[in-house]
Amino acid sequence: MILGIVLYSCSSYKKELYRGNGTIEKAKVNAIIEFSSTYKTPNYYLKKNKGKIFNVFWVYNGEHDIDKYIFSIFPESQGYISLGIEDNLGDVPISYFPNRYRIEKGNLFLWKDNTTPLNKEILSVMEEYGILDSIDIKVQLGLLPTNYEDTRMVVFDNRYKGGCHYYICKNNINIYKKVKTNIPFGYYKPPKLKCE
Repeated sequence: MILGIVLYSCSSYKKELYRGNGTIEKAKVNAIIEFSSTYKTPNYYLKKNKGKIFNVFWVYNGEHDIDKYIFSIFPESQGYISLGIEDNLGDVPISYFPNRYRIEKGNLFLWKDNTTPLNKEILSVMEEYGILDSIDIKVQLGLLPTNYEDTRMVVFDNRYKGGCHYYICKNNINIYKKVKTNIPFGYYKPPKLKCE
């Protein structure tokens, strides 16, 4: 009985995936659904973060092939995302600040596109997840005391955080290959994927 429940829960998300010829957005949603259904925070980070799992993730577009969409999904491991003074509500962000999101199984997935204006909704969602940071704006506007000490740290940690690259057929977006890695695109041999 337990095996049946495990097998059902592993395959049940596949019924949620878009099928057939799909847009880049539908392919991205498929990658997010698959990732949120299979991801587990690595033990090293569970110990480091006192059992707190990663629940905020970045989604990046790779260089798309003629017949494939390519995405990467990685945990947001800094603990904050800074809003810059150059990014205005109603405009597409100038920085790499996210302007799109999706919540899937309690996980927040963030990305930036070149057409969507920054809006209050995404800022509110990021605030709910505790990752919206406005210290840079406050410093630039002089809203913090002159003796304010910025204790945020940028940590470069190359250990595997559970990120994945997705290679998805454009003509049938439920056909894909997933590579678990922390290596950037172009620095490993991509998987072979037969797209009809």
